Amino acid sequence: MIKIFRKIRQQLLTENKFSKYLIYAIGEIILVVIGILIALSISNWNEGRKKKETLNNIYTIIKQDLETDLLKIDKIFTSMNPNEKMLMKVINQTMTFEDYKSCEPCQRVLDGFPDYTFQERGIKLLENQSQSTNNDLKATITDFYSELNTEIDVDIETISIGFSDNQYYWKNNKSWFTDFIRGISNDEFIEYALNSWDYRNRASEFHVLYYEIYFDHLKEYKQRAKKIIEKINKTIN
Repeated sequence: MIKIFRKIRQQLLTENKFSKYLIYAIGEIILVVIGILIALSISNWNEGRKKKETLNNIYTIIKQDLETDLLKIDKIFTSMNPNEKMLMKVINQTMTFEDYKSCEPCQRVLDGFPDYTFQERGIKLLENQSQSTNNDLKATITDFYSELNTEIDVDIETISIGFSDNQYYWKNNKSWFTDFIRGISNDEFIEYALNSWDYRNRASEFHVLYYEIYFDHLKEYKQRAKKIIEKINKTIN
């Protein structure tokens, strides 16, 4: 193609047709510019396609992370719902000595709690993406993790501090602590749990922190995570 253009130029110059040569030269320049623009357009399109594929892959990982989180949250709800019933009996002072003796878990309602560290593979990859990948979905996901992960981390830290305080107080003040920490039933502990306002106060605090505040944040996490999964499905499909 270049040889053909060169031959035409030489012919026009030989025939001393300068005006036609000038028009031809301008046309050739225009064709070159058009070719460059087309090449740039194709390059930009390929770059944009690669970025979109990368972003969609990250969204897929985030979707998988959220689905794993939802399953774990459901397991926490399932495992802790029976404990709440026992805890409310302590708070409402309807637990009896016989209840404690026949129900070993009843003695363990302030012995610990299941928490969960949320999956963060996808959000870390998303945060490392350049500003050019900003969009509404990315902003929604980033805000979601920033808000709820922080709130839930604070919840767990607060509850953990309360349990540490329980353990510290009982260890230094209660003779039954060794049996309690080893999971051995002790009548002195049962008497304390039945008659002590201190134990009831600790149970009440745990219920508020765990079942009202922490559980509410987990429920909000579920609701918002499901909406994000729906948006991701629409984006990547």
